[in-house]
Amino acid sequence: MTDLAELLRAQGASVEAEDDFEKINKLYLERGWGDGLPIVPPTAKRVEQMLAYCDRPWNEPIAKVAPRYGEATPLRLAANAVMAGCRPEYFPLLMLAIEAMCEEPFNLYGVQATTHLCAPLVIVNGPVAKELGINSGHNAFGPGTRSNATIGRAIRLALVNIGGAIPTQGDMSTSWPRTRRRARGSRCTSSAAFRKRRVR
Repeated sequence: MTDLAELLRAQGASVEAEDDFEKINKLYLERGWGDGLPIVPPTAKRVEQMLAYCDRPWNEPIAKVAPRYGEATPLRLAANAVMAGCRPEYFPLLMLAIEAMCEEPFNLYGVQATTHLCAPLVIVNGPVAKELGINSGHNAFGPGTRSNATIGRAIRLALVNIGGAIPTQGDMSTSWPRTRRRARGSRCTSSAAFRKRRVR
């Protein structure tokens, strides 16, 4: 654990902005820090609530995210999780997912910089899937479940904001923009979604 106020004083660690939802969203979109949807403003208070679920030093990288190899610190990941609308209890899973994706065998660089429209899929196994309310049933990849939607969105925001997978720069997907937005969004579901179901 670290003092958040001290970390936010570092150059480039925070942005002063008017407390206006529309203006903050406009600023984030202009700077390329979003995904086209409105974000939850990552205020110091919200980021600190997210970091309450982190047992690591907030400013030490847990991974380097391709293709830019930006340092994924808990502080940066927490800001992206807040922007995506994650609940604080989802944060440990988000950190583990990013850490796993940055392992060399996964080849995140290939996923991020390809001209194909692939995207990461996080499959959560065990009791934590139930604890976090991760949907593994009907519409597991669609809307309606906050944990599935926001964890997947937080991953995509981190891959863009920390990893630099910005369309036409780090992300070289060649599909039509409307299709790319849907296809490049990361997903999260429970392993139960992939178990064989018996037909009677």
